[in-house]
Amino acid sequence: MERDEYVETVKGVLEGATGSAKGKLVVAIPLIPTVTKAITLEIFVDQDGEGFLDVQLSLDGPDLHVLNQNISDCATLFETKVTQDGLEPPLPLMDSFNEKFSVHDALTDCAGEWISTVWKQIDSSDLKTPVFVRSHDGYGTNLPIRLK
Repeated sequence: MERDEYVETVKGVLEGATGSAKGKLVVAIPLIPTVTKAITLEIFVDQDGEGFLDVQLSLDGPDLHVLNQNISDCATLFETKVTQDGLEPPLPLMDSFNEKFSVHDALTDCAGEWISTVWKQIDSSDLKTPVFVRSHDGYGTNLPIRLK
């Protein structure tokens, strides 16, 4: 699969998850403690670049465990699981060792653009805390992104 086709396929899958991610963010925002120093929409891709993707909401500040416990029920905004039929949601499964492009970067860039768009669709006007989109392992060509 060429990079352009891969990106379009990933974008389609992510668009299908927009409603769910939006709903979780709407629930999470009022639960964010005022002592929170930063909010991160964190992107995780698999080490081998096969196409696994998770996007997680995380908080930074004093006593990380307690902060993140407040949002634990709604922190997973997108998660890839392996089923007997492939990946669910149906992201393309790739062989990164035989690809002509970085699956890590392409997937991270798609996820970063997507979650930024999702964030802009919710009301975060009451938040005074900085909000960032980051890649957990430093992948992507357009991250970090500061949203607030």
